[in-house]
Amino acid sequence: MSLNKIKAFVTAVEYGSLTKAAKKLDYTQPSISHMISSLEDEYGFSLLIRGKSGVSPTDNGLVLLPIMQDLLKRAQRLAETINEINGMEVGRIRIGAYTSVCVHWMPTVLSLFNKKFPKIQIQLYEGNSQEIKQWLENGKIDFGIGTTQIIQNSNFIPLKNDRMLAILPNHHILANHHLIELKTFATEPCIMPYEDSHHDVQFIFKKEKISPNIAYQIRGDEAIIAMVKKGLGISLLSELLIKEHLPEICAKPIEGNYIRTIGILTNSSVQSLSPSSKKFIPFLQEWVQKNG
Repeated sequence: MSLNKIKAFVTAVEYGSLTKAAKKLDYTQPSISHMISSLEDEYGFSLLIRGKSGVSPTDNGLVLLPIMQDLLKRAQRLAETINEINGMEVGRIRIGAYTSVCVHWMPTVLSLFNKKFPKIQIQLYEGNSQEIKQWLENGKIDFGIGTTQIIQNSNFIPLKNDRMLAILPNHHILANHHLIELKTFATEPCIMPYEDSHHDVQFIFKKEKISPNIAYQIRGDEAIIAMVKKGLGISLLSELLIKEHLPEICAKPIEGNYIRTIGILTNSSVQSLSPSSKKFIPFLQEWVQKNG
């Protein structure tokens, strides 16, 4: 059994392209195609559907995909553990994180971590709630950095409580209020995120049984903030997301003092993660405690 062939197949499925898989793994496209064809010959059935627009797994390929992903993850853990025993801090970590985390935490954290562990490679994927959930489920990432609203039954290590705040244009009539009642969102024009991108926001309105008066629905945080600045409506976002935009916008506490808890999400216990991940997590915890 060749792990390189398996990695070629898994990467081709992940990128939906033999060319992109070849670039990622530093092979030629014909080499990647040959490795996957060789694997198909070994197994006795097709693994990929090849088309003009790219590649996708066959039904049999879909059945094998999670097993192969797990096999590659275990092989990576084995290699890292051997290196750790030999005193070599070498490995790879794949992390999925919210935009707010990628923007405000990760540049500094990754820079400091890289200086301490220069041989540990980190792949960072920026995503929303739904994307991080999917990446955890399909094994694309080792762990996520998000909130408890992503996967209710996942393992969760809290890092920081992040206040949810009403954001308004500076000239808004409610800008001099100390607290914004949630029912305000039912009457004021609102700029709201899509349901798949901000589960924490949707959770609050669903719990309070409030239907926001949606004037605009936007996927990106920066776009929401920009539209609030222009006076097109009010919104509800976390303190971490908006703190760099103050005082260009007005931020007010909301009724109920809701918070979201940002933390590390895994599909299994931390002890089952790779040695590299088990180095990164306490490193991140310590940094957030001091700086977050």
